Amino acid sequence: MSTININKDLRIEFKSLDQETVFSVAENEERSLALNKVGGDKVVTINLLDYSILHLSLLVDSSVENLKLAANLGQNAKLFVHYADFSTEVNKTDVVINLNKENAEVVWKLASLSSKQDKKNIVVSVLHNAPSTFARVDNYGVAKDTSKLLFAGTSHILNGMIKSKTQQNAKIMVFDEGCVATCKPILKIDENDIEASHAAAVGKISDDQIFYLTSRGLTLEESKMIITLGYLKPIFKGFSEEDVAYLNEIIGGRL
Repeated sequence: MSTININKDLRIEFKSLDQETVFSVAENEERSLALNKVGGDKVVTINLLDYSILHLSLLVDSSVENLKLAANLGQNAKLFVHYADFSTEVNKTDVVINLNKENAEVVWKLASLSSKQDKKNIVVSVLHNAPSTFARVDNYGVAKDTSKLLFAGTSHILNGMIKSKTQQNAKIMVFDEGCVATCKPILKIDENDIEASHAAAVGKISDDQIFYLTSRGLTLEESKMIITLGYLKPIFKGFSEEDVAYLNEIIGGRL
């Protein structure tokens, strides 16, 4: 296991990390960490000390047999995550975010594309272990061919963690009848003085959108590409111009 203190903005290729890696951000520091070319079997832990801020981007472009990500946030610590999941074959991602002290905050945004015979299970859970903590989890996906895509996770506000707020949103757009898409957001609430909400939606690609685009001279594949980009594009805000160009290339290749 290796430990990396993030004392400057970092850009790291995942394959260069040990199987177990711990990242830490010191008190009152604001940093960014870009983990690219994510693949294989990894365990990553992120520790944010009091009043620290981390902007984390994850770009997955190969098979992920088992990725475990844990984050521990101190007082007034803030974690902003942009996760671009364009992995292939099998992807098992298990995320646990611990909001351990008052006013800790996490905003999680994920975009996932499953195609061919991909099998993806992405579980994002948040534990509100202190009062006045905030979490928002947004998972958006596109499923096509005979692939399987699952979004799941539990947001748990423990007893006594008053004034905490938690939100979960999971949406998957389905291209083909042979694919399987599932959303399972769960709220576990042990306190009354809180705010909590979740939403889940699975639906096929809009026939009206396809008709509109093809009637204007675009092919079916070009139309699907445009719709997919529009659906997944919000995740691009967390990446560099170089990474965005690469993401567009990956999406084009996978469609």
